[in-house]
Amino acid sequence: MPSAIVISAGLAACIAAGLAAVFLIRAARLSFVVWILSVFFLPVWVGVNVGFFMSAITLLTVLFVALHSGRFRLSGPDAFMLLFTGLVVLLFAAKQVELTYAVSGILELVLPYFWGRIVYERVGSATVTAWVAGVAVGVAALAIVEFVTGTNLFVAIPGSEPLKETWAELQPRAGFVRVEGAFGHSIALGGALAMSAAFVLASRAKAWMKALGLAIVGLAVVLTFSRIGIVTFVLTVVLSLILLRTVGAATRWAVGGLLIVAAAILVPFLDTVFADAGGEAGGSADYRGGLTVLLSQVRLIGGASEWESLVVGDVYLGNFRASIDNAFIALLLRYGYLPTAALFAVYAAAVVLAVRSRALSPGLVAIVAQVPGLFAVAFITQYGILLWFIVGVTVGQITASGRPTPSDEAPRPKFMIMDGAALGTSAKGRRSVATSGK
Repeated sequence: MPSAIVISAGLAACIAAGLAAVFLIRAARLSFVVWILSVFFLPVWVGVNVGFFMSAITLLTVLFVALHSGRFRLSGPDAFMLLFTGLVVLLFAAKQVELTYAVSGILELVLPYFWGRIVYERVGSATVTAWVAGVAVGVAALAIVEFVTGTNLFVAIPGSEPLKETWAELQPRAGFVRVEGAFGHSIALGGALAMSAAFVLASRAKAWMKALGLAIVGLAVVLTFSRIGIVTFVLTVVLSLILLRTVGAATRWAVGGLLIVAAAILVPFLDTVFADAGGEAGGSADYRGGLTVLLSQVRLIGGASEWESLVVGDVYLGNFRASIDNAFIALLLRYGYLPTAALFAVYAAAVVLAVRSRALSPGLVAIVAQVPGLFAVAFITQYGILLWFIVGVTVGQITASGRPTPSDEAPRPKFMIMDGAALGTSAKGRRSVATSGK
């Protein structure tokens, strides 16, 4: 029998949760702030087991979608996401998709997307831009401290095993320890910061503050020693300078000069690091090229079964079981061609409709620049959650085109005071194995 103390603690927790829900249901902006902070500062091994493990980030996403979806309006791209959801549920019922993949697909891809849709409608673009930018700069600054001190504070946070044991292991490259913050992997951190760079440039900061914030984010991406992270960061910055109307001439000159100086200093350094990595980095590239052999096992609909025990030509597919560092191929193997096509139709629709409607936004830049990354990393840890949230925000902007969005002139968080606005705030599964060479 549970003790009186345990029962009392449980009741107190339920009451506290109920009161928090009553308060947050009327505070969409606060809900978003809590969520974005959890994405950047809570490792995925922090959570609860409810028959299957749910990270704290996923729990918050479920809660906030439930609390704030009342006035939510569906749009065209949402139909493809609902189609993907329906197919996954039906395939799971027919035992054509594993429970783990059904749950992760809905909770880590679908729900973050719809949360992004809701957030844009409820709080507006200015709030989203300010907080994503500010939190990213804070996280990047901590990543630089992590590299200098050689200490990752997040790995000391307790959590579920074996999830923590898998993701909390730090990764070396050419004698350096790659920074990863709370993301459990350097590539996930690099991808998240690369996406955030567009929001830093789109913020209402002064030119020199944008350049400084971008320099901090860029240095942190470099210290992940992730090639795809660095490539997508540069691509994000270049596209932002070209496409975003909120980036003024002074910012373009400041950031352009910064890129030239950074390239002169960092390219030789990175070339030495990757050369010293030698076989480790080269093996990673060969591994990614070899993933295409898995396409022969993909079905039209439904997950590929028992492919891990097969040999195709002279390649044993079991070698890829622990890690499929390609989001497209990983999803194809889990769900089949048709569900995966429905999912990425949302991604493509967000880009096409935004360009056609001239709704050019930091979210659009971020997801376009991440396309190369989709072929080099799966949706690991918070990376996939943040990406699909931004896809949802981008679709939300398209839906809101031609009508005002709430809270665009709402108070901004206090991180750096600039022209009366704020840049942001300072921060107060299974792991894919074959990734030290990413």
